[in-house]
Amino acid sequence: MARDPDEDDALFAAAVAGVVPLEQTRLAPTPVYRDPVPLSEREREVIRELDALVNGESPFDLRNSDEFLSGCVPGLDPRVLRRLRKGEFTPQADLDLHGCDAATARGLVEEFVVAAHARGLRCLRIVHGRGRRSPNGEPVLRPSLPRWLARGPARWIVLAYTSAPPTDGGTGATYVLLRRGRAL
Repeated sequence: MARDPDEDDALFAAAVAGVVPLEQTRLAPTPVYRDPVPLSEREREVIRELDALVNGESPFDLRNSDEFLSGCVPGLDPRVLRRLRKGEFTPQADLDLHGCDAATARGLVEEFVVAAHARGLRCLRIVHGRGRRSPNGEPVLRPSLPRWLARGPARWIVLAYTSAPPTDGGTGATYVLLRRGRAL
């Protein structure tokens, strides 16, 4: 025998009477800024080379494989990119994009790069993961990151990027080297 839908609604309302909805516990990803680290003499030398070699109006030279990401402005000393790849620059801020969709992640990356540059930071780490939990196991964020760094507001700020060393996230994270900016 079928119940009356109004009776079902009344039974349900009585069963959940006094229940309070849970508050939202998921927070949006936010950058974590580290305390400033004094530059070594070697880093100062590299910065002088960067300032001398890069005029800021050149397009990016994109070099990436299926796993490894790497790119820089034309004319950048290859030693600088090698040092960035080895982790010789200390990341001064991190952005973790785990759980973000591509549209949200792009906006966060652009805001992060612009804000870090305005703070006078030079090296960033963006954690995007390897995409193993993405639909069909295909990465979404990692293949898009080079385009986001080479276009829009980031293209005037970013000197180079490369996959992080294995000790700092490997191909699931990317180091980004920025032009000299004005500290707040």
